[in-house]
Amino acid sequence: MKKIILSLAFLVLFAGCEKEEGIPQKKQLIITSNSHAQEPSSIALQEIIDEYNKNQTDVNVEFIPGSSDYEETMKTKMATNSLPDLFGTHGWSINRYKEYLEPLNNREWAQYVSPAIKPVITDNDEKFYTLPLDIDIVGLPYNLDVLEKANVDPKSIKTTDDFLVALEKIKNIGVTPIYLGGKDSASIGNIYDWIVPGLIILNKDNPQGENLKNGIFDEKSWNETGEFIKTLKDKGYINRDALTGNDAARALGTGKAAFLFFGTSMIREGLTYNPNARMDFIALPTKDKTEKSYFITGERMAIGVWKNSPNKKEALEFLDYLAKPENVSKMATANVLPPGLTNAKSELGKFEKSYDLGNQYQYVGFFDREYLPSGSWETLCSIGAGIISGQLSVEEATKKMKEDFDRLKNK
Repeated sequence: MKKIILSLAFLVLFAGCEKEEGIPQKKQLIITSNSHAQEPSSIALQEIIDEYNKNQTDVNVEFIPGSSDYEETMKTKMATNSLPDLFGTHGWSINRYKEYLEPLNNREWAQYVSPAIKPVITDNDEKFYTLPLDIDIVGLPYNLDVLEKANVDPKSIKTTDDFLVALEKIKNIGVTPIYLGGKDSASIGNIYDWIVPGLIILNKDNPQGENLKNGIFDEKSWNETGEFIKTLKDKGYINRDALTGNDAARALGTGKAAFLFFGTSMIREGLTYNPNARMDFIALPTKDKTEKSYFITGERMAIGVWKNSPNKKEALEFLDYLAKPENVSKMATANVLPPGLTNAKSELGKFEKSYDLGNQYQYVGFFDREYLPSGSWETLCSIGAGIISGQLSVEEATKKMKEDFDRLKNK
């Protein structure tokens, strides 16, 4: 009897397995990005994916939002050649991820890639490897109410000397000229990333761009960047709690600070503290008076396809769906940024005119992505903090930067 019961059990189990195997299984596509789960861009992307999945009979797309260790996770996946089917390239589609990505020049939507972002995502062979859903445009956020009180016209700030004069005027009315939120080290790293191009790259006398790209680090020129940060600290132009502060948006919105070295998203956040505040952003200044001031452009939300994905065909089909004008518009609007494709339009609200920049400015890529080896960002943050705290002299900070530059360039 036991044998009969066991035999029947195996038959039922086998029949169940046979039935399960007879059901067509959907292919699972994984897409990830560096955006955290609650960021507007992640929410918008999930909504697009949900709509896509409704109409798919053989594919299911799963979105895995990023976390604080996204870069380290991606480096591990590159080392083991086990990348997601689609992933966010967060500014590194060329210099870090290119060899893992499928070229996208032959996609129908490629003709619409915005000229404002195309040079940044294109390699020397005129190929690009990521779908730019929006364009990260970086300028210096400011509070106009504070600047007017200090008798500073933000549009008149063209050079680094103009900037320092403006900071002194702001300090004289009892307002913190620049708020650094060192608890998030990005604002300290951003001083380097944003100001260095105007000091040593866009400079006719001794430009360092080609040297850096060719692995040559000029310590004398780099000292100039550290001296600029030291001046901000010594002159009292930054908040006293620059290394521990964590209230940048509130400081800008409530008029406790005039400028931030954070992205323009801080302006939107600042409005939550003071809806009546007048805030905007300006181009970054150059040392060379003959050079135009500049904005930094780069990838914000950009997605590529792993070239060795077992589901590459389906991944490219989803990317094409994501590139539809209505979806690009949705993603760009979520970040309140211009769209990465010219056949889409984002809703910028009160910032519509702010992003209508024209050709009176220069446009450059993010300094660390363009000119420094991968992994240099952490060094920029640490040496900047060292100068501000007084733990590093300008020369010591330069020496540390050179050591890491030489080490990382050979990786």
